[in-house]
Amino acid sequence: MNKKGILLAVLSSAIVWSSYPASVGYASKSLDKINQEISEIKKKKRSQQSEINKISGQINDIQKKQVNLNNELMAIDLRRNETQGRLDKLDKQIEDTTAKAVQAQEQLDEAEERVAKRETMLKTRLRSMYERGNSTYLEVLFGSSDIGDFLTRLQGVQLIVESDTRILEDNLKDKQTVEAKKAEVEKHLKNYENMFAEAENLKADLDKQYKQSTVIKAELQKQEKDLHEIQAEEEEKLLAYAREEASKVAERSKLLAASNYRGGALGLPLPPGSFRFSSGFGMRTDPFTGKSAGHNGLDMAAPKGTSIFAAEDGIVIVASYVNGFGNCVMIKHNEHITTLYGHIREGGIKVSVGQAVKKGQKVAEVGSTGRSTGNHLHFTVYKDDVAVDPRPYIQ
Repeated sequence: MNKKGILLAVLSSAIVWSSYPASVGYASKSLDKINQEISEIKKKKRSQQSEINKISGQINDIQKKQVNLNNELMAIDLRRNETQGRLDKLDKQIEDTTAKAVQAQEQLDEAEERVAKRETMLKTRLRSMYERGNSTYLEVLFGSSDIGDFLTRLQGVQLIVESDTRILEDNLKDKQTVEAKKAEVEKHLKNYENMFAEAENLKADLDKQYKQSTVIKAELQKQEKDLHEIQAEEEEKLLAYAREEASKVAERSKLLAASNYRGGALGLPLPPGSFRFSSGFGMRTDPFTGKSAGHNGLDMAAPKGTSIFAAEDGIVIVASYVNGFGNCVMIKHNEHITTLYGHIREGGIKVSVGQAVKKGQKVAEVGSTGRSTGNHLHFTVYKDDVAVDPRPYIQ
């Protein structure tokens, strides 16, 4: 049985009704003492509820931190994906640039081979000139037999000089062009490698942040679990105080005049014409889960703030927040019949535990606290602590 069921059963069953009022003298003397004891228990309940509220606040703070942490983890994950994408792209660029560097090196090798061939040709010509003696280009010209031979020789010398000059220029151009290209490729490759290293460092840092955040998340989850356990223990203490208060209320009830209710019809808990029946007693589709579930009372839809009346004379045994019922009032009418009025608005409870009320007396106002989807009164009739269909009692 859940805590709400335990509390209701304890509060309902603990009150034993006397057929006859106690003597006036005894009642006066005992009521003061019992009222004082009930007052002390209420103080303890308030203190206990304050502690529970404090723990609930801590749980809410931890849950908010977990939500923020989950958002942070998601953001880190997105950045990790983005960084990995950059790494993949840079890896491809490095691969392509490395291929270009290899190609540039091959072109440089080819250029150096061309230079070597040209230098070999020049050396061959020089060696030939050496073997022929210390003749120079001038000696070749001056050895002409006539002006025509001179011009012919001059043209030949010019062609040789131009060829040698072109060979030297080509050598220089080949080397400069290929070396510049290779240097440019190596520069790009170095830049990509530096960018890759930076991206790797960023990803490593993000991985570290992610691991740290998951550790923090696990710690927050542990803290929340511990707080829920502490909260459960504190709620058990609150239930113990509720049992003690119910016992004192039952004791006081013996000293008060018993209710005039002797069974039969109960009064409407809401003004006629102010409400409509929105849900009946028994099986229905739960508005929260959408599944078939039992409903232990009548739901009477009415505007917020509509007055709620006691269905009969009796003693108030609950006037507080009760889990799914939200703000709730319970009235014991006799040894068999108890009524419950649930989902009362905030600040809408107008009676207190132990108070004697009369039929038709205002005890609360309609609201939508607890497990509710709109303003309405949840009205339950308990017969011998078992919920029964209220309709026969109010019709």
